[in-house]
Amino acid sequence: MDELGIIEEGVDWRIRLGRDIRDSLTSDILFSLEMKLQAVTSTTLIDLQKVAARIEERIHTIASDYGDYLRRISLMKGDLKDSYYVLLNNFLRIRRQASLGSPILLHQKNKKGQIIRTDGNFQGTSSSSTLSNQMSLNRYKEPSQSHPCEKDRINELPDDLIHHILTFLSTREAARTSVLSHWWVNKWTFLKCIKLDIDWFHLDREKFCNIVDKLLLSRDSVDSPMDIFQLSSYAIDRASTWLDLAIKLNVKVLKFSEDRRWEPFYLDPNLVVFSSQYMKTLELSNAVLDAIIFDQLNNACPALENLMLSDCLMEVQLISSSSMKNLNLIGCSFIKDLSICSPNLVSLRIKDQRMGNSSSKNSYLVFGTITLIDASNVESMELSAIDSMFTFVEQDGSSPMFRNLRSFRLGPWCIDDNFSPLRRFLQHSPMLEMLFLKLSVVDFTVDHDRELSRICDQARPVRFTVEWYQV
Repeated sequence: MDELGIIEEGVDWRIRLGRDIRDSLTSDILFSLEMKLQAVTSTTLIDLQKVAARIEERIHTIASDYGDYLRRISLMKGDLKDSYYVLLNNFLRIRRQASLGSPILLHQKNKKGQIIRTDGNFQGTSSSSTLSNQMSLNRYKEPSQSHPCEKDRINELPDDLIHHILTFLSTREAARTSVLSHWWVNKWTFLKCIKLDIDWFHLDREKFCNIVDKLLLSRDSVDSPMDIFQLSSYAIDRASTWLDLAIKLNVKVLKFSEDRRWEPFYLDPNLVVFSSQYMKTLELSNAVLDAIIFDQLNNACPALENLMLSDCLMEVQLISSSSMKNLNLIGCSFIKDLSICSPNLVSLRIKDQRMGNSSSKNSYLVFGTITLIDASNVESMELSAIDSMFTFVEQDGSSPMFRNLRSFRLGPWCIDDNFSPLRRFLQHSPMLEMLFLKLSVVDFTVDHDRELSRICDQARPVRFTVEWYQV
């Protein structure tokens, strides 16, 4: 093998790639991670050697050849900048060739992503301004003629009432009550809705760890179950353990976000087990999910109805939860071809939504196919990822696949082979009312325009809307 990756015909480049070369590149990745982490903190709290090894192994698996392997490593290290749109144009060209009958492999496609942070909803109103206004009003009251109360009446209130009062505060405000007195030190830790963000601690990761440990280890599932746990972390291995503790506290809504300035967080199946009779909603951002984790989500979470994954790496081939109703995959990278077979799905969204450009994420871009096996109850569906292929398996019998679909949004993949994918989906969507197309100005031709007009006439009374973009 030479430096350009040229090897003898029929020889797998991975076999010829020596262990010494891979170890050397892993060391380069490790050095890059160390530099990135030292830019914000001098504390490790994460096994960088394992992170580097996982990154190299993942890139080694998905790379198409030796040159692609080196390019992805360089992207991860940040040696190549702003390359996403170059990659996208290249993959779009490959797809056009594939639609014309080219023998190019159909299972190589890239994916892009974005972090979405979803703030927890707490009942009541944030009270800092309310308390401030009340203090201002009290300042103008006439001095009371009665003797001041020497007894602390608040401390005599039942714990349930104290916890209810604290629910009107944000987690950050509630934590500040710990300075009032010794009696208040741990009251805030028993809130049913907890939101913790490492940015509140100015990326002081040690302090953040101490707070989260104290909060979770002081509770038990019987006396202090948890409704909502939302955590935003940065390069801390213990995050897997924290999520596991929250699940054991019977959390109903679990949200985790790894800071997008860091690598996607690996959810270690040895440290976190997604097995819960209570968890109804799960939201993950910038995380890595493998087949073991998803097998648990598919089979060990019977109450799970809402799953939202944003900017995640999915090393999984099947989503088959029978309880899931809403599935959102936003800006995720599919390392393997994915099949979806969740018969109770009502809403399905698979879309791109990037925030800025991340050379690290670009190193994982893959050209994959997503197959819908059962979506018979879906009413709203969006398959608008610019760089993904979608198909479905027709069901036995006379019932159309998307018999309950009312609203449908598609991406540019639907124009391949003279709108053949679009026609096929329309044939299996008898109740469709609204169709939205996200199309590229560059790829759209006069022939496409004529064919789309013909399809619109044939599909009446379906309402067509076209959204244009330019790469």
